[in-house]
Amino acid sequence: MKIPLQKNAGWLHIPVWMWLAFIVSVGVGFFCSILEKQLAVQLTIILSVFFPALILAETDSKWLIPYILFVWAVNPEIRRLFEWYHNEYHPVSLFSVLPLLVTLSVVIPILRRRWAMTPVIRNVLILFLIALIYGLAIGMIRNGFASLFDFANYIVPLLFLVYAELRSHGYAERRLWMKSFVNIALLVAVYGIIQFFVVPPWDAFWMNEVEMSTNGLPLPYEIRVFSSLNSPGPAGMFMSVALLAMLVEKEWRGFMGWLGVPVMALGLIITLVRASWVTMVVALLLYLMLSNAKRRAQGLLLICAIAILGVGLIPVVPGGDKLVERFQSLGNINDDYSYNDRMEFTANMIPKLLGNPFGEGLGSVGTGTKLENGGQLGQYGNFDNGFFALFLTFGIFGAIVFFRAIWLYAKQLFLWHKTAGQADQKYVRLALCVLVSAVCYLTFENRMSGIGAAIVWFVAALGMKPLPAIERIEERK
Repeated sequence: MKIPLQKNAGWLHIPVWMWLAFIVSVGVGFFCSILEKQLAVQLTIILSVFFPALILAETDSKWLIPYILFVWAVNPEIRRLFEWYHNEYHPVSLFSVLPLLVTLSVVIPILRRRWAMTPVIRNVLILFLIALIYGLAIGMIRNGFASLFDFANYIVPLLFLVYAELRSHGYAERRLWMKSFVNIALLVAVYGIIQFFVVPPWDAFWMNEVEMSTNGLPLPYEIRVFSSLNSPGPAGMFMSVALLAMLVEKEWRGFMGWLGVPVMALGLIITLVRASWVTMVVALLLYLMLSNAKRRAQGLLLICAIAILGVGLIPVVPGGDKLVERFQSLGNINDDYSYNDRMEFTANMIPKLLGNPFGEGLGSVGTGTKLENGGQLGQYGNFDNGFFALFLTFGIFGAIVFFRAIWLYAKQLFLWHKTAGQADQKYVRLALCVLVSAVCYLTFENRMSGIGAAIVWFVAALGMKPLPAIERIEERK
């Protein structure tokens, strides 16, 4: 018996996006064949990482956000392996745009949904856009192409908020995203511990080439761990947010369960980033204050137990004396060189900011300064105060608008926390605490762009009040 063919069967009915992907792949393959071999390999790796994000975005998969977070976590390590293999360090690399490119894939499901935003979220996004467009306008005049890269590092992570607002995400999906983030952070912590005891050759090569003098020596027990990230600061922030989640909720402890808590704590300790500990404690205390009395008592007992365990274990760890010395300096702040440098930096920056109320624009602060400075960090490449960095970048007007947007969203999270059900409340509480701690972190560094912003806005998006199911725009046939 003959089986009748379906009318839509056949190669002519393959989805348009698959045809486009095939054409682009062939075109890129041909283009790479005429390029220098090293650049061709680099492009191949970038496209190989980007293509799964396109598939997940096209199918509107719940695994898209975990995949994006994974790319943010491992991209610097991919770059180091590539440069170590080719024995050639590049101060400006195409790998720098890979996490931004992968995050941009959320635009596909965003465009397929009806733009039904709550007024508060719409106002928050508008305020961010005003500040960023102003900074871009100033930056294009003063800093050239670097301003575009800086602009992307600020605005692309904000897509997490847009995606969460337009997507009808339920409890199960948010739980998956949070556990995935913690599991990724556990992998970061495990690799960081390995890095501390056995410095991999590709990490040592990169440290020597980039001259990371503040990160210790590329030797076992002498290194300030940065794991798969590009420096101890982002690694510390990544692990501190995950450790906070593991401490406050049992279901967020990842695949290691209770064992993951000391593993994450050790990974965070050996980064020697004290700012991550300080701001995590702020977030933890705020979380407990917003919790009920029973949860508050359990949390305080847990903190005490972990603190006692840490005090007992750190001196036993090889190189533990250096770790203890680093944290003991918090008790004698006047003799701490880092504190004294920051105070001197503050005294010098205040007159400069007052004398330049319009700001330097995007591209004037951070790693983006390499693009217009021959691959070397510019005057404000290393900046030890996030508040000053934002005022220097956006000027007085732009910075006020930027902070106004943060304040409005934090205020909305606080209101949602009052009305949310018990299942949703912990996500709203965590989002509020992480956002507040991120503002506190600005005392030390600017974590409102790049991977810092990706972490902050991802967690902040988890606190978004789930909306009723939103119908998709008619899909392409």
